[in-house]
Amino acid sequence: MATDFFLATQETVRELNKTERELFEYVVKNIHSVKQMSIRELAESRFLSTATIFRFAQKLGFSGYSDFIESLIVTSYTQENLEIPDTIKKGQNHSENYLKNVMETARVMSPKQIEEVLAVLKQRPNIYILTDDKTHTLGQYCERLFIGLDFHAYFPETAYQMQNLVNRIGSRDMIIALSYSGEDAVLLDFVKRVFLKEKPYLLSITRADNNPLENLSDTNFYIFADEMNISNMDLTSGVAMLMIAELLMYEYISLMQ
Repeated sequence: MATDFFLATQETVRELNKTERELFEYVVKNIHSVKQMSIRELAESRFLSTATIFRFAQKLGFSGYSDFIESLIVTSYTQENLEIPDTIKKGQNHSENYLKNVMETARVMSPKQIEEVLAVLKQRPNIYILTDDKTHTLGQYCERLFIGLDFHAYFPETAYQMQNLVNRIGSRDMIIALSYSGEDAVLLDFVKRVFLKEKPYLLSITRADNNPLENLSDTNFYIFADEMNISNMDLTSGVAMLMIAELLMYEYISLMQ
């Protein structure tokens, strides 16, 4: 019997390269159309060879392309039977994609990774929350979440404050890094400088594209979001990032009760 696509790929998706990650994100966002494609049609739509598509399906853990498609059909049926609120239906394009991105982000969170993060949190580390310019306000909220759980949590408001932390962070501490691109030079430089003397646990939340920050991390949760820029202002939604932080908080509360 075919299994849910997200459950089937929770572990194997971490092994994908950049091209395969892009293909995975395309499949996730277009499940309803991809489930009807032949291997040749999918290959042509992404300008890839059928051999690449077949290897992609196998790398995700499926026996072949037919097994891959059956899993998409099962998942698509589940999504089609999810009742979408009227407020979402009114702005069908952006609103429905917004909801789907959040749902898909939650569904690809690996239980194994969640357990690993919870094990670190049980040790009551000091938590340092780092962001790039685009996720700055999200850092403030995450700081509030962990302070509410009685952690020693600190979010540096400026680059100057962040640089002063290099000598304060120890191996028993945790860094939570929020960066959609995962490529912010200041953030990456800071992490590398910390790693030169100590090795705190690094949890990152980024987009799904095998970025430098993810590669430095002990655990990476990736999000789906439609990138949006209006009048040179980045309006890409940060809700999925906050959702991950909140879900980890809820899991921790349940664990400690």
